[in-house]
Amino acid sequence: MASFFVPASKDDEQAEQVWQATKKFAEQQLGWKVSDRRIYSLSGLARAAQAGRRSGGGSAVVGEIDERQDELVLVILESNAYLVCTQNRGVDRGDPILVGREEVQQVIDFT
Repeated sequence: MASFFVPASKDDEQAEQVWQATKKFAEQQLGWKVSDRRIYSLSGLARAAQAGRRSGGGSAVVGEIDERQDELVLVILESNAYLVCTQNRGVDRGDPILVGREEVQQVIDFT
């Protein structure tokens, strides 16, 4: 497990500022309360498979490219759903990528 970080932040203070600003932006955009939980990764995400069936195996990890958006995951938040935030989806603009709680098999928090 990793210690808390936000990719591309120059130090812990900037990482905290980005995380707090992202949380506030998500609350404003969605109208949902966002928890203070610091999430490192979501795994076992359901994803479309052949013949319309769902299968697990996908993941969202802070510091890695999200395959759905082809963008770096900067923050993962917890609210009514999990909120996967990239530069263009939830950090600088736009709504975060919403991942339903029932779609996730494992959540790993930062240490």
